[in-house]
Amino acid sequence: MKSTMRLIFVFLVFSFSIAHAEEKYVGFSLGFSAADQECDYFDYDCDGDDTFFKMYGGYKFHPNFAIEASFQDTGNIKDKSTSQVTTAKSEGINISLLALIPISEELELFAKMGHMTSDTSYTRTTTITETSSEDESNFTYGAGLLWEFESVDKNQYQLRLEFEKLQELGDQFISGGANITAWSFGGAILF
Repeated sequence: MKSTMRLIFVFLVFSFSIAHAEEKYVGFSLGFSAADQECDYFDYDCDGDDTFFKMYGGYKFHPNFAIEASFQDTGNIKDKSTSQVTTAKSEGINISLLALIPISEELELFAKMGHMTSDTSYTRTTTITETSSEDESNFTYGAGLLWEFESVDKNQYQLRLEFEKLQELGDQFISGGANITAWSFGGAILF
């Protein structure tokens, strides 16, 4: 009987916290992406910096947890180490779980982990141009800082600074692959 009462109590507390924590949001982030040190380690000349953007939407179902879906475009990353120039362009869908740690009433740190399904197009240019593509599925993770605030018109907004470790470009890019890291700044509207 006591365990049943405890279970009911935990369920009610959890339900109450969920009811008061529900928050939906949509946003956009812009930043840069880069190929990781695998390019340097294997002595490749990677021109890895390019514009990164994502459109995202999420649901904060608990004061400390949210689930988020995003479309991400990592830009073009080039390997110019040989007479052949290889360019990789990736875009995909990422689903992540966010763990939120409040710092103050308006600021929160977050860590995230998820899964990204992406399509990467490769272009190899020497005297001729060859193209190929690859569907990939990878584990992702990241961290960042959120600032939630209310405007004069009583709408709620969110600004975020974020780091993400995304998918791995396969051997079609460089032997041994290369991870993509993204840094971005974005904003969202909450409803």
